[in-house]
Amino acid sequence: MVFAVRIDPALREQVEGLRGITEQSVNEVGVEALTAWVDNKLADEEVRDKAMAGIEEEERRLQERRSAIQKVLGATASTSGEAPGTGPSRSGRRGKSSDS
Repeated sequence: MVFAVRIDPALREQVEGLRGITEQSVNEVGVEALTAWVDNKLADEEVRDKAMAGIEEEERRLQERRSAIQKVLGATASTSGEAPGTGPSRSGRRGKSSDS
């Protein structure tokens, strides 16, 4: 995957100078910088709280969709204890038996 970032020319000069000293590739410098940024954000309590709030909101939306679909279908598979697709067949046909 290509990830292009536009940076200020002064910062680019600093990066190029340090790259020359450290003998790192542009890719290595980018990966190092992004890894540090991600680690920093994951350690931020506010960011973690926002992430959890987003997960909880998505779970709420999924539950609403599940309820709406169950009402439309008249299905109660999730409350009957049966996993979807494990109940009786709707077609009424039975599987082939080796006894016949």
